Amino acid sequence: MDKNLIERALELAATGAYERIDQIERKLTAEGYSHVASYLDGPTIRRQLRETARRARGETARRRGRPPSAPGTTP
Repeated sequence: MDKNLIERALELAATGAYERIDQIERKLTAEGYSHVASYLDGPTIRRQLRETARRARGETARRRGRPPSAPGTTP
């Protein structure tokens, strides 16, 4: 293991092969990293992993809140 856990997690996310963070956690554990869940528990790293994986799959970022109103309608 030459790379630190966070670098490797971001690499895995960038492949686009993982849709969920728990899949990345399992892969890292299988590669011999320890305490994976505690390293990837913060909201910032989780958001970064999700966004990296979405971009790698060509998906647009999800937005929170209500969808925009249709043109010509009043919310």
